[in-house]
Amino acid sequence: MSKSPEIKVAEAIVNLTESHWFNPTVFGRYLAEQPHYTIDRIMEMVVSIISEQSKIHGRNNSTSEGLLLANELNECIKAYQENVQLNNLKLPSRSFKVPKREEPKTHTFGWRSEELDPFN
Repeated sequence: MSKSPEIKVAEAIVNLTESHWFNPTVFGRYLAEQPHYTIDRIMEMVVSIISEQSKIHGRNNSTSEGLLLANELNECIKAYQENVQLNNLKLPSRSFKVPKREEPKTHTFGWRSEELDPFN
């Protein structure tokens, strides 16, 4: 089965970062010097990573500095999304649909109104 281009690049990045010689600052600077549209896509990717890592932090008792930072950044992103309408970025959805609350059905005990006057 063929892998998508995104998966291929992600695997290449993971393999690259495992190298002793990998310099995240150089990598970040290069990505930061891109046109606005590309920066928006990169930020979407970063927010997705942060969102997924914060979920892991929430489920996992053992943690790392990266997971702690992801959790804090995720809280900042959530707060930002509550106050700002984003038009160009497609960030992970923070909203969820609450099912409409149905009124409980009430049952009366005793005679129904039709049964009180059978001649009516």
